Amino acid sequence: MVDAETHRIIDMIDSRDEEAVEAWLKTYPNLQVVSRDGSITYHNAITEAHPEAVQVSDRFHIFKNLTKYASDILKKELKNSVTIPVDDPKCEVICTQQDDISQNNINRKLTLEEKWERALQYQADGKSKSWICTQLNMDIRTYDKLISQSEEEKQKKFKKKTTIIHEEKIQKKMKDVNEARELKKLGLSNREISRRMGLDRRTIKRYLDENFTPVHASYGKKRGSILDPYKEEIKELFERGLMSSKIEEIIREKGYNGSASNLRHYVHELKQRKSESSQVFSESDTQTEIIERSNILNLLYKPLEKMKVITQEQFEHICEEHPIVKTVYDLTWKFKNIFTTKSIEELDSWIEEAKNTNIQEFESFTNGLTRDIEAVKNAVTYENNNGLAEGSINKLKVIKRIMYGRCKFSTLRTKTLLLEKMKIFN
Repeated sequence: MVDAETHRIIDMIDSRDEEAVEAWLKTYPNLQVVSRDGSITYHNAITEAHPEAVQVSDRFHIFKNLTKYASDILKKELKNSVTIPVDDPKCEVICTQQDDISQNNINRKLTLEEKWERALQYQADGKSKSWICTQLNMDIRTYDKLISQSEEEKQKKFKKKTTIIHEEKIQKKMKDVNEARELKKLGLSNREISRRMGLDRRTIKRYLDENFTPVHASYGKKRGSILDPYKEEIKELFERGLMSSKIEEIIREKGYNGSASNLRHYVHELKQRKSESSQVFSESDTQTEIIERSNILNLLYKPLEKMKVITQEQFEHICEEHPIVKTVYDLTWKFKNIFTTKSIEELDSWIEEAKNTNIQEFESFTNGLTRDIEAVKNAVTYENNNGLAEGSINKLKVIKRIMYGRCKFSTLRTKTLLLEKMKIFN
């Protein structure tokens, strides 16, 4: 319980049971206005303890329930991405944007040395430093540092960490090789060299061989895959639209004995390559663009005129393909405007309109409103809300963490109320 005027926690209770809450509330006879969530338990407890008190349903919880139901409706209706038609002039812009995105994806995979080589080419073409860095996804500080460095320093920076580690190992090994050969020139036996250097005699024998090289024979060579003999056929089967499970059956009949996950990973790579190279044109050459469903869901929280990723024209196309989107959007914002205009009369008509849609989610939401209609109407009229209580939850959790969760509720309550009076956490 939080005092609306002082913003301080007054008391805490360790139970949600109706009888316990009712008895607890009766110890505070001066309560006049109570803001709460939509819990029936709290409604009944407050009604029994303080029949004259005004109960206000918290607006945040009301809006949260509405947007949750609205999101469920749209998720059932829409796929992860929605395809809509687009005009010719606009299509050129979209195609250009997609080309830029594709180029950016390629640039992200370039090594630092490859990026620098391209940067020099762009610089020779008269491009600005900021344009080059944006185009190559390169930090401008990295660009400045590379300009000031010598060629030797650049080459060292261009090396991969694994290459540097490998070269260090080679240098260390060659140091041992040279030491072993110097000791051999002094006339020492392989056994004595082995004892002095702490290495196996077979290792010393290899080091003394004139044809010895510190670089492993397989270094820099890509290991062959068990899938290599079947890759061309897998590509052909994938292009025909076969699933990885069916592809696996076919190539196993032809001798493949590797793991199924190895094949699935390769098929997934093929899908990614196909996705990256796909265009915004369908097979019938219809010019289209893709709108992500997540952006449509964001319309439940931000009105269309404030959305940068969806235009009015795009929204109209979406509503033509999926009329339920307009229904959900209009009802959601009409409901929110009721609390802005504080019009209780419009609330009753809204509930009736939502019920007439015959959408199960809206029926569930309106049933909840009707069950607690007085508190909901008070939420339209009054400014009280649960913000103070919700804001105190983080403070309470900080105190619990300080106590390492080892103390009883009575200790937590005492410490919280004491700290409230001391204003340490306010």
